[in-house]
Amino acid sequence: MIQITTINQSAVASKLAEAVLIDISKAGCRIQTSLNLHVTHNMIGASVHLHLGEHSQVYAGFVRWQRQVADGLFHYGMKLELDAAQKEQLNIDLRTLAAERKIIVI
Repeated sequence: MIQITTINQSAVASKLAEAVLIDISKAGCRIQTSLNLHVTHNMIGASVHLHLGEHSQVYAGFVRWQRQVADGLFHYGMKLELDAAQKEQLNIDLRTLAAERKIIVI
């Protein structure tokens, strides 16, 4: 799930929207959604709501790029703004999922 938090540095109240996590690292993630955020014309702040393993997490960041991959379907690259504790928890969650063979580490 994704939630838009700012547009051009102005706070917005938005609902959660469906999004599929494609990949993630401590630096950022790539998601897929039907939302067209017009990133070339706007600076978009967003929160990604994830359920990794046993933990639900919310990671804040900014959308850096947008690519249309099909009619009405977009990929977005996000730069995540994680503190040290969030980075460590993400590492633990990803290592656990990899050990359980629930994700592929590239």
